[in-house]
Formats: sequence, structure tokens, C-alpha cells
Amino acid sequence: MNWKVFRLRQRFSEIAATRMMAAALVVVTVILAACSDSEPSPTPTPAPVPTATPAPLPSSTATPAPTATPAPPTPTPTPASTPTPEPTPTPEPPPTSTPQIAALFEYSRAVRLLEVQEFDDSIAAYGLVIRKLPEFGRAYYGRGLAYYGDERLDLALEDFDTAIGLEPEYGPTYVARARLYVDRGEIDKAVADLEKALTVFSPVREGREIAATEALLDSIR
Repeated sequence: MNWKVFRLRQRFSEIAATRMMAAALVVVTVILAACSDSEPSPTPTPAPVPTATPAPLPSSTATPAPTATPAPPTPTPTPASTPTPEPTPTPEPPPTSTPQIAALFEYSRAVRLLEVQEFDDSIAAYGLVIRKLPEFGRAYYGRGLAYYGDERLDLALEDFDTAIGLEPEYGPTYVARARLYVDRGEIDKAVADLEKALTVFSPVREGREIAATEALLDSIR
């Protein structure tokens, strides 16, 4: 009976020792695990992976157009020395048309005065025209008629002569002077003027004047 108790106690002791050893192993394992966690092993640095450099793609480069070669510059001719021109005298400005227009209005007034036999006023009006237009033969002719109507034959003859000198192709002046010659008894001069008038009258435009001149010429022959 004592032997069995001894064996039982021995068995319990072995079991307890085994459990203690197992517990000790567990503790040691836990401690080792803790130590391994507290001091981590260094992580190896990965080696750099070589990066492949992409090869440059061939770009479609446009071929530049050939540049035209500029022509060589033309040499600038040296200007020849220009002689200094002599000063040109400044021409006098031509007379404006305003005095001429005023003279023509005065001429129309003189003609109207002559038609109504206002001889003195007509003579004065023709005088204004002559002062503004001294080369206007018709003004001398008109004033000569006014002098003739006022029976101032010498002044009338003087104006008729001037008018013929300025406008030798104007037929009525020859006829007017011929009438004056008839009044003064100078028939030969009157015939010469009437014949001259017939040569300068236009048959197309002055048919009546031609007929009247021929009638006057026949009456004094």
C-alpha cells in the first residue's frame, strides 16, 4: 500500500515537473519572442533598379526651303553737283475775272441806254466799260453810236476808228462809219466801208445785214 502511494506521489511529481518545464519553456519562448520584436533586424535597402532611358523618337523635321541668295547691292551713284539756278522773276498774277464780270454787266446797261436813246448816260456807261476793258472793241463801237446819236460826229468817228483797229472783222462798225461819212458828204469813203462790210459779213448768220448794206450801197452810188 505504501509502495502504491510512493509511486503515485512520484507520478504526480513527474507530472508537476513536466508542467513546470513546459511552463518554463513557454516563458522562455515568450521572452525570446519579445526580444526579437524589440530589436528588429535591419531591412535590407533594395538596390536601385536601373531606369531605361527612352531612346529619342525620330521626329519628322521639315526640310527647310533653300534661302534665295540676295542680289548684291547696287552701288548708289554719286549725285552730280547741280548748278545753282538763277532766281526766276515772279510773274505778275493775271487779273481776276471779277472786274471783267462787272464790266460786262455795265456793258449790258450801256446797250439798253443806247436803245432808249439815253445818249449821255449810255456814253458814260460805255466809258466805264472801256476803262475796265480797254481792248474791247464793241465798247468803242457802242460809244461811237451814242456819240453819233448825240450828233458829236468827230468823237463818234474816233471811236469807230478805234473799234475797227481792235476788231477789223466786225462788219457793223464799217456800216456805222459809212453812214457817218454819208452825213459828212464823203461818199467815196462810205462806199469803201460798205464794200468792206460785205466781205466780212457771214452769209449764213448775217443775211439781213448783208441785204441792208447792199441797199444802202445802191442808194449812195
